[in-house]
Amino acid sequence: MRLVVDRIEEEIAVCYLYEDDRVRFDIPLRYLPPDVVAGDHLRVRFELDRESRERERRRAEELLRELTRGQPDEKRFEL
Repeated sequence: MRLVVDRIEEEIAVCYLYEDDRVRFDIPLRYLPPDVVAGDHLRVRFELDRESRERERRRAEELLRELTRGQPDEKRFEL
């Protein structure tokens, strides 16, 4: 996927999807190469992070167990 940097506003790069300029992304400059300027094209790739998702699920389940410890079964809920 490609983005086009339309402009820089303070610390935000206002970008549009190259293939569809109706799709806008406002990206903090700290996440972009240091020399990015208006008119630059950026390649973007999304990846699934299943390990992170599983860690967060386990963390949420543990928190739920802590919050419902000692509660009657009928008052418990599931994620």
